[in-house]
This record gives sequence, C-alpha cells and structure tokens, in this order.
Amino acid sequence: MQTDAIPTADDLTAPWFTDLLRSTGMLDDETSVSAVSIGPFGSDESMMSSLHRATLTYDRSTAAPERLVVKLASDNEGQLFVAGLFKFYEREVRFYREVAEKMTVSVPRCHLARIDPATQRFVLVLDEIQGRRSVDQLDGVGFDDAVAALHELADFHAPHWGADLESEAETFLRFDSPLFHAIIPDHFAGDWAKVRPKVIDELPPEIVEMCDNRRSFTKQLLEAMHGPDTLCHGDFRSDNLLFADDGAVLALDYQLASVAHGMTDVAYFVSQSVDEDVAAARADDLIGAYAERLASHGIDLDLEAAMDNYRAGLVFYISIPIALLGFDEVPDRADRLARTMLRRVGAEILRTGAHRRFA
Repeated sequence: MQTDAIPTADDLTAPWFTDLLRSTGMLDDETSVSAVSIGPFGSDESMMSSLHRATLTYDRSTAAPERLVVKLASDNEGQLFVAGLFKFYEREVRFYREVAEKMTVSVPRCHLARIDPATQRFVLVLDEIQGRRSVDQLDGVGFDDAVAALHELADFHAPHWGADLESEAETFLRFDSPLFHAIIPDHFAGDWAKVRPKVIDELPPEIVEMCDNRRSFTKQLLEAMHGPDTLCHGDFRSDNLLFADDGAVLALDYQLASVAHGMTDVAYFVSQSVDEDVAAARADDLIGAYAERLASHGIDLDLEAAMDNYRAGLVFYISIPIALLGFDEVPDRADRLARTMLRRVGAEILRTGAHRRFA
C-alpha cells in the first residue's frame, strides 16, 4: 500500500484494507481481508464529505474490526473549495493525528488520517461505533441526555482552557481571524438573501431584522466568540453524538473544530439540538451543569461574563441552518432539520436577548 496515497471510493478494495490493517498491526501477515462491501453512511445533510461504511470479511478468525467508516473529500468542486478555504478537512485530520490521543474523552479509533494540502483530497478511516444509541436531532435531546452531553463537552474543553493555542489556531481557526472577518459578512449575507423568502413567515420579526442587519455587527460578533479560549468541537449537535447506557457520550465529526470560548459550543448545542420545551424551561440549568463540570476540572467560569460568549454563539450559529437551506437542492430531512434548528435558535436568541446584544 502506498501510505502517502489518497484513495478514491473505487480504491477501497479488499487488498487496500488488508494493507492498511497490516500497517497498523490490526492484521498479521497471514490474515487478509477476503471481501469488502462498501455502502453509504450518515444522513443527507452530511454534505461536505463523502461518507462510506466498509463491511469487511476475513479469510480467518481475527479481532480486527468488521465495519469501518471511511471519510473522503466531497466530489463537488464548490464544496471542495469551501472545505479548503476554511480548512475543514485539515482540521479533522490534524485532530485525529495530533490531538485525539491527548484528550481524556473517548473518540473513535482512527486507522488512517491523511490529506494532500495541495488538492484537499483526504482520507479518514475510523472504527464504526456500535452498541450506542443516537438521538435524532429532529426529535430533540431530553434534559438528562443534554446534561450528559454537556458534561462530555466540558471534559473536552477543560484540557485546553486558557492555554496558548497559537499553533493550534493555524489549523483550528479562530473566529476573529482575518479570514473570517473578510469572508463571513458576505458569506452570511449571500446565504440569507437566498433563504429569507423561504423562512420569513416562520421566524419572529426580531430574528428576521437581526439577520437583515448582521453584516453591520459581524466584527463585534466574531470578537465576542473569544476569551478565554479553548479547543472547541464546532459542530456539537445531537446527530454527531452517541450515548451509552452508563451515561457516557461520544462525539463524532471534528471538521469544524476551532479555537474559541467554550460557551459558543454550549450555545450551539442547547439552542439547536435540545428539545424546545426543555430549552425554554431549563436552558439555564443546562448551562449550570456545564459550569459545574468545568469546576470539577478546576476551572471557575464567570457565568455573567460567559453569557456574552453564549449570546454570540447563538447569533453566529444561526448561520448553520441558514447555510443548509441555502443549497440549490436540499434533501427532505435536511430541509426539515434546518427549519427545526432555525426555529429553536430563534427562540433561544429571544429568550436571552442576544438579538439586542448586537443590535
């Protein structure tokens, strides 16, 4: 196997997996993958990558994994350009190659993480996690599961809290970076112009007005995503989480990992993944659970100050469902999910007064 080669989907053959698993020590020289079945993996809104499930058959008994997840670059040239611009693929490859082994939280076992920076073609081969339950983001996360998820998030944030992350920020971009200041205002305005006619009857007028005016306060918004910073997940939502019976939570998908204040992750999760009734009644309790877990790591979160970061996260991450709805062709589930996320985050923005913070 050429260890520096980036495979295509057609290259994912039995000999390719045999070479890979032998190179990682998962297979001995006498054992081979005799057959492989490649199928789709993930949901319709996983648009920035090409996701495949590989089901492996071996020619003899082995403890090597029977199912793997293979992540490749999107075949869409426009998406490939955006991924390269914002380093989406580089972030995830660097996370698994350099960061994952230092984290105290569980992550899927990675067998290969490689990227060609010149072309943005990449490959990631991970164990498929089995035996855990997922919570459909459309249904919304209940209170107990949300607490477990936020405990996991605090455990993820704690090791890098307040650290010098200058080197990490070269890949895991800061929101107040020159790139974001240059691109985000026009990027959001373009998405919003396409989406506004689709959703104007579904959103409170305060949210519509806020989105109409977001270009005018983007600088303040991006700066409010920081201080003190940590390594954030960036896409901490229920469709990327797996729950174990013992309460443990495992997070997937690190393409949006970034350097920011941890409360921006909290804002995204609480406002777009948690059941609406739970968020309306107990969002402050969920934020408190996150703060208490940070305290167990010796981190004293100034909640009054951190709520400013939380509000910034609410206003910034409204861009996620708007971007999903902005595609020319939106699959049915992605459309319903984006509208649900948009409705939820709008309600939390109004509850916290985040729209007035940046008015």
